[in-house]
Amino acid sequence: MPLISPIPILIVDDEADLRELLVEALQDQGYAAEGAEGGAQALALVQQKHFPVVFTDLNMPGGLSGLELLRAIREADPQTMGILMTGYATTESAIQALKRGAYDFIQKPFKLAEIEASLERALEHYRLRRENEEYQENLERMVEDRTKEITGLKNDIERLFEGFVNASVTAIESRDPSTSGHSSRVADLTVGLAEAVNSTPNGPYGSLLFNPIQLREIRYASLLHDFGKVGVREQVLVKAKKIEGERLESIYQHLHQRSLEAMRDSLLEAWSKGNSFDHETVGALLAQQLEQTRHLMDLVRRSNEPTVLPQEVALELNHLQDLTYQHWTGSRRTLIEASELDLLKITKGSLSESEREEIQNHVTHTYRFLKQIPWTSELADVPAIAWAHHERLNGKGYPRQLTDLDIPVQSKLMAVSDVYDALTAADRPYKAAVSVERSLEILEQEAKVNLLDTEVLRIFIEAGIYQRTIGWGTVKP
Repeated sequence: MPLISPIPILIVDDEADLRELLVEALQDQGYAAEGAEGGAQALALVQQKHFPVVFTDLNMPGGLSGLELLRAIREADPQTMGILMTGYATTESAIQALKRGAYDFIQKPFKLAEIEASLERALEHYRLRRENEEYQENLERMVEDRTKEITGLKNDIERLFEGFVNASVTAIESRDPSTSGHSSRVADLTVGLAEAVNSTPNGPYGSLLFNPIQLREIRYASLLHDFGKVGVREQVLVKAKKIEGERLESIYQHLHQRSLEAMRDSLLEAWSKGNSFDHETVGALLAQQLEQTRHLMDLVRRSNEPTVLPQEVALELNHLQDLTYQHWTGSRRTLIEASELDLLKITKGSLSESEREEIQNHVTHTYRFLKQIPWTSELADVPAIAWAHHERLNGKGYPRQLTDLDIPVQSKLMAVSDVYDALTAADRPYKAAVSVERSLEILEQEAKVNLLDTEVLRIFIEAGIYQRTIGWGTVKP
C-alpha cells in the first residue's frame, strides 16, 4: 500500500518518558506517531490500523518481549517494518532480531538523529518493497491478461480449424452425395482405433501411446483424407456404370437401327427376287431380328455393370466390334467404338485405367492441398497421414507404393477404417452394401496377403471398433 502523510509510526516501550519523547519528536517531524507501553497494547493497535514502521524495546517486563512482538506483528501485518531498541545489545540478540523479522537494530542510549536515520532507511525500504509488490501485481495481471488473450486466440484458432475442416468435409460430400458421412465415420473409427491401441499393453504397438493432440491430428487427417476428390471430374467420381448417359443410349439406338436395317435389307432382297411375304413370314423375320437385338442389348447391359465380368461374356463382346450401322450420310459406321468396347471389357468395377488413375490421384491432390495449410507444429503430420491412407504393407498401394516400415502407423489405422466403411456403406450407384460379417472377412483376407496390418485389424475387431458406426449410414449387422 502507498505511503500517505502523515505516516503512522508506532513506538513500543515500557519506559513512558522515552516513549513519549520519541512520539513527540516524530510528530514534530510530521509523522502520525503513537505509543504503546507493551506488546499486548501494540498488537491491538496493529490490528486496528497499518503502521509502516514499529519501534519496539527488546526487554519489556510482563507480556511479550520485543522479539516475540516482532514475530506476532509479522504474522498480523507482514508489511510492517520492525526496528528493535535495546540497551543490552549483543551479536546474538541482533541475529535473533533479524531472524524474527526486524529491519534494523538500535542500541540504547541513542541519539534522536539515529532514530530519524533508521526511520528514513526503513521507510525507503518500505517504499521500494511496495513498489516492487505493485510491479509484481501489475506484472501478474499483465501475464494473466496476456494468458487469457493467448488462450482466447488459441480457442479461436481451434474453432477456425474446426470450421475449416467441417466446411471441407461438406465440400467433399457435395461432389458425391452418395458418400455422405464417409469422412466423419472414418474419423470416428480411426480415432476409436487409436484409443484402443492406447489401451493395448502388449503386442507390436504395446508401447505406443497417442496423446490428445495426436488424436486430434488423426481426426483431422481422417476427416480430410478424401479432400482431393474435389479435383476429380464428377463424371468419374460418381461413375456407376462403365458407359453412361448419351453414349450408352447411342449404342442401344444403333443396335435398334441395325435391326431395322437388317429387316429392310431382307425384304428388299426378297422383293428383288420376286418373292412376296405374308404377315406371318414378316412377323417371324421381325421377331428373329428383334430377338438378336435384344440379345446384343442384354450383352451390353450385363457387361456395363461394375461387377466382376465373366470370361465368357468378355469373349462374346468381341462379336460387337465388327457390327456397323448406316449413318444418315449413307456411309457405314462402326456400331460401337473401340474405346467403348474397351470400357465394356473392364474386368471389375466401372473405371478405365485412366479413370482409375484419376481417382487414385485424389490422394496426392489431398496432400498438396493440406501442405498449403499452416498447421501448428503439433498438427504438422496431418498431410503425411492422409497421404498414405491408400498405401499397403506389401507395396501394392498408391500413390507411392510404400511398404510396411515407411507407412505411418496412423495411416495404417485409417486404412482399416476406410476399407471397412467403404464396404459397409449403404448402397451406392456403383456398388451394393456389404454386411458387417462379410466386410470383416474381406478385411481378414486382405490382412493375410499383407495389404492391411494384421495387428491393427485384430485390435479393430477385438475392441469392437467396427460397431461404432453400425446403423450410421452403413448396413446393419
